[in-house]
Amino acid sequence: MYPLAHIGYTLFLVELVFIFTYIFQKLRNRDRVTIQWGIRYVSLYALLLGSLGPDIIDKAISLPITGNGRYVGHSLLFNVVISLSVLAIFWKNKRIWIGFIVGWQMHILLDLGGFIPWLFPFVNYEFPERVHTFWEMLQLPSVYLNEIFGSLCLILLIMLYLHRKIPVRNMLKEDFFKHPSYLKPIDKNGKNI
Repeated sequence: MYPLAHIGYTLFLVELVFIFTYIFQKLRNRDRVTIQWGIRYVSLYALLLGSLGPDIIDKAISLPITGNGRYVGHSLLFNVVISLSVLAIFWKNKRIWIGFIVGWQMHILLDLGGFIPWLFPFVNYEFPERVHTFWEMLQLPSVYLNEIFGSLCLILLIMLYLHRKIPVRNMLKEDFFKHPSYLKPIDKNGKNI
């Protein structure tokens, strides 16, 4: 899977979780429940880095060595180590560590259809060599359809953010502050209460 699919599906999943949370709270008859978009609670930078992280690491390390794009970054040991490290470093900023860990786990989940060296370095794997070039891969329906659907997810979410006047620009600027202003409760029109 390529970047647009990883980013689009991951961001869409985050928003889907918050939509289901909203529906669940409405069903429990809570009167003052408003839609809280997931992007308000998850760092977009961290989510993007996490959703592309295993491929960034593995494409840089393993392509020259094994000819395969899945290596250390897709293993369980590295997955646990990187998740705990980010959690320890950014403990006080939930938006960053939740975004990064959700992005990383979603990347691994989306790659389940292919070869993944789960127990590397404890098990010696026969890494299958990449037999297709980049352009040959883009001609495979499983690749280009995922990229199209990932792009559609991104476009849909951007349109929703713009329509609901979600302050994404402010969120990106204040992403690394401890108490950003956009985490204040909002009303139905998207205004801070």
